[in-house]
Amino acid sequence: AYREGLTDVLLFNKVRVERGDKKTPKALDKAAMEKLKALYFDSLEEDMETSRDVFLFACYTGAAYCDLMALRPEHLVRDDEGALWLKFSRQKTGVLCRIKLLPEALRLMNRLSDERRNTLLPHIHYTTYQSHLKALRLRAGITLPFTTHTARHTFATLITLEQGVPIETVSKMLGHST
Repeated sequence: AYREGLTDVLLFNKVRVERGDKKTPKALDKAAMEKLKALYFDSLEEDMETSRDVFLFACYTGAAYCDLMALRPEHLVRDDEGALWLKFSRQKTGVLCRIKLLPEALRLMNRLSDERRNTLLPHIHYTTYQSHLKALRLRAGITLPFTTHTARHTFATLITLEQGVPIETVSKMLGHST
């Protein structure tokens, strides 16, 4: 109104509007997930394939990178109906997480398992993992930049909320403290 001459008083001169953080992680959509799943790797790219599979496992479980790397066989529990769940305390908050393993997560976990390790998943150094994710994104032709944390958002939106899981349940599964 002031700029258009409708008033002589500049009302909101000292008010600042914060813009959203451009680095805020976004969730992958189904098309991006399918592109990642469809990537083919030759025998020399085993590390890249492992990073892809760990990321997809994170998308199907919502577990954070640090929690993924710490998962052990004792974190697997069966319910009364025989379904397999992950049950662990989040390293960041200490809050207990209970996540039912979907068929795709089970398949990935079985593919990544190795009896010689005492963890469920292979250890991937964080910087290596992040650089692999960038390479995977470019190779798959996914325009949205994504990080390890994007997997948690993907789980929350694509895997649970879009399937009708109540947000309170999703929050508990993700181990949010409030």
